[in-house]
Amino acid sequence: MSPAPDDLAALRREIDSIDEQLHDLLMRRGEVVSEIGRRKAVDGQVTFRPAREAQLLHRLLARHRGDLSHTSVVRLWREIIAASIRIQGQLTVGYCPIEGHGSALRLANGHFGLDTPTQRFESASYVVSAVHRGEVSVGLVPLPEAADAPGWWGDIRDASDVYVVARLPWFDDAAATSGGASVGALVLARGVPEESGDDRSLLMFTCPMPVSRARVGEVCSDTGLAVAVQAVTDDLHADDARIHIVELDGFIDADDDRIQAVAVTLEASNVRLLGAFARPYAPAGATGDK
Repeated sequence: MSPAPDDLAALRREIDSIDEQLHDLLMRRGEVVSEIGRRKAVDGQVTFRPAREAQLLHRLLARHRGDLSHTSVVRLWREIIAASIRIQGQLTVGYCPIEGHGSALRLANGHFGLDTPTQRFESASYVVSAVHRGEVSVGLVPLPEAADAPGWWGDIRDASDVYVVARLPWFDDAAATSGGASVGALVLARGVPEESGDDRSLLMFTCPMPVSRARVGEVCSDTGLAVAVQAVTDDLHADDARIHIVELDGFIDADDDRIQAVAVTLEASNVRLLGAFARPYAPAGATGDK
């Protein structure tokens, strides 16, 4: 039986009232964000805090109930977060082709909002340089591959103020719905990353050519560092050496004694903690409820 017209009218009036309440809360949120921005400007604090964003979204998804999908919740709040960052200060996103121009731009728009200015660069090396020089606030570069060609790895080694601070997509609804991994990227920014509570860290170093990926994994494990992913590429500055990047479980500080232990055992040089990022959220189903 279809609802009576009077019942539908009452429900629509309730939706109108809810919309106005939501708008009131959004306007109030904007006022609070603006005040936070003024105080951050005085203290010289950054406005982009991906670890805090991940904590917020984890909290919302943990309490979420009802028919509104998790995907919708994340997309709504990503736009709210992006708008809040723009209220507090300027945000520009640099990117390079990642499996095609469209993939990188979709990642940027999906995470930083449709209204956030973006700038396309021809290569990841240019993105690293643009972040280092302050031409853009953040930059998207491809994920390191297991046998990557020399690229942004060497460039970021010389940009000591540039760190990996996030990995995209944080909420991978494509993987949840199709069963396959979506195109990914790392986010670079100036400033040391913060801990979110569920993180991965990236460590980079140069080793003599005979050192294998298996040996690197073994040494890391022996020192208590759990390796999740490894990638290796040639070092353009040394014919007899290779650059290793290891993705480690947990948030690792730059002064962690285990890093030095790994470096000594492997006779590694140019050791640098590239940064850390909140571990991507793996939904059991992109449209399912908790």
